[in-house]
Amino acid sequence: MMRDTVCGDGPPLFDPIRLEDRTPVNDDARFQRGKNPYYIVTPRFVRTSAGIKAVHLLCHCLNRAGQEAYVLIYPRWHDPVRTNPKLVTPEVTAEVIRRHRKRGVSPIMVYPETVPGNPMGAYTVVRYVLNFPGQLAGDKTYPANEMVFGYSSVLAAAAGAPAQVLFIPASDATLYTPPVEPRERKGSCYWAMKYRIVHGGALLPVTAGSVEITRDLPDSQKPAEIAALFRSSELFYTYENTALALEAALCHCPTVFLPNPWLTETIAAKELGADGFAWGDDPAEIARAKATVHLVRERYLKSYAEFWEQLSVFVAVTQTRAAEDAAAGGFPASLALRVLWRPRIEFAAAACRGTVSTFRESGMRAVLRKLRRRLGVDHGLIQMRVTVTDFRSEGAGAVARKVWARITGASRTATRRLGSPAGRHVPPPE
Repeated sequence: MMRDTVCGDGPPLFDPIRLEDRTPVNDDARFQRGKNPYYIVTPRFVRTSAGIKAVHLLCHCLNRAGQEAYVLIYPRWHDPVRTNPKLVTPEVTAEVIRRHRKRGVSPIMVYPETVPGNPMGAYTVVRYVLNFPGQLAGDKTYPANEMVFGYSSVLAAAAGAPAQVLFIPASDATLYTPPVEPRERKGSCYWAMKYRIVHGGALLPVTAGSVEITRDLPDSQKPAEIAALFRSSELFYTYENTALALEAALCHCPTVFLPNPWLTETIAAKELGADGFAWGDDPAEIARAKATVHLVRERYLKSYAEFWEQLSVFVAVTQTRAAEDAAAGGFPASLALRVLWRPRIEFAAAACRGTVSTFRESGMRAVLRKLRRRLGVDHGLIQMRVTVTDFRSEGAGAVARKVWARITGASRTATRRLGSPAGRHVPPPE
């Protein structure tokens, strides 16, 4: 049974629906405190990406459940704001790693499906599959020694682990709500960002005249504006799997999936069912979606309780494996350097390539403008002002050698601080 805190002057009750709350779960029967910490690899927090939100929420909910979880921002992001301050998502630091090495634990490295391989060299690896393997990035299959969990039953089966599902209800049911008063719905809206930009797909006539929903553009709608649009629209069309499909239905706006080579089935078919969703633009299918869209909200709210049950299984499975790995080898020798420096190395390499490309295309003035923006953030890692001079006189090879020399020198310093033998060779990135 869940041990709820008593109402009154004490701490607030645990509410399974409010995932972003910071209230401890206090359920020792389901969530025994794990000895081994979680390092969750994820891009910086982006409110417009359901997958990224889900990974950050995983870290947050693990901490609420009494586990020890951290995020590892990868690829590296130069802006100091990388996490959502509302969530309990501390970042992995040198001090955190030093403490874990001293304890001899084996960190559980959680990778999303977009990260290929095991770049951090962890012993205990979990693959959290939030989209069809290999569709956007990453590997199509995973090694037998990795524990694989799918965001949904469809994705878990596609990844070869049909029994291991971790469906995180990341859509905000308090924002996406139906109209307070019944109103006449007019027009439609649609989503096609990855379909057009990543895959180069052409829009269909059915969405001509519809309002396009976008993200990360100067004129992109804010969440509240999207919710208001859903409350007034008759239909929402989508060319791809997206959390907006659910969010539209939560506002009682039926969603119409438009099948195409990159959309052959819905990701959360089992978790959310077919009510409120139409597969294709057949009038009979759309009529069915309109007649059943009011049922979506109740079904979605049930998924919150199911999530906490699934999370307890996730913790039990991963902690058991990590305990075996810790007994066999403890903290991997190279993991500290990889975790702390691999994101920096890749960021520096990308910055170097970008600077050389900028010089080739736009000249010195553009390079200097770029340097002024970046030197304040990463001047300790790489002094980019040498890049243009070296490129002019010695070519790109000299630039790469100098960048590598600076980074490996800093890495050896970090190694000594972490207590490893001085002068250990730092292998170049794979």
